[in-house]
Amino acid sequence: MPGGGIGVEALVVADPHAGNVVDPATGLPWQADQIREFGLRPPPAEQIGALAAAGAETSALNTTIAAVATDAALSPAGCRRVAIAAQDGLARTIRPAHTPMDGDTVFALATGAVEVAPVADVPAGLAPDTAVVTAVGAAAAETLARAVLVAVLAAAPVAGIPTYRGLLPGAFAADAAADRAEN
Repeated sequence: MPGGGIGVEALVVADPHAGNVVDPATGLPWQADQIREFGLRPPPAEQIGALAAAGAETSALNTTIAAVATDAALSPAGCRRVAIAAQDGLARTIRPAHTPMDGDTVFALATGAVEVAPVADVPAGLAPDTAVVTAVGAAAAETLARAVLVAVLAAAPVAGIPTYRGLLPGAFAADAAADRAEN
């Protein structure tokens, strides 16, 4: 990232129903590159069937709201561009995202703690901080995609709304191994 040492974090309230973050054929999240990191494995077929049944019962009105923050010094316009770029993180993890019936929204903020020198060879007509905004936006998209996945995997049921872990416990290799050890 230009100017190195810039941090990007994400906070998300994820309310997609489990089928929106999961490939219905495998029962695994769309973010396949993260599956190994979280110790996930394909769940049993009967659990995938339960996922499909639960998906039919959920509301189409789902909203995910997120904030991404950076310590880079960005202009308000730069923050807006970062928020726009971070939306890609939702689309990488939730399918579909940004439907007419949901309110998926990403906000961005910059603390300004890290001053980053503008890149000298910015094409005419672009803001001097374009390279930094681009790099922060790309990092924000990756960070937000991971935050959505973490939120979905860690979610606990509320008001009878099922969770990924509740519907597909067989996807958690560590949990399955612990269950076998207890029996």
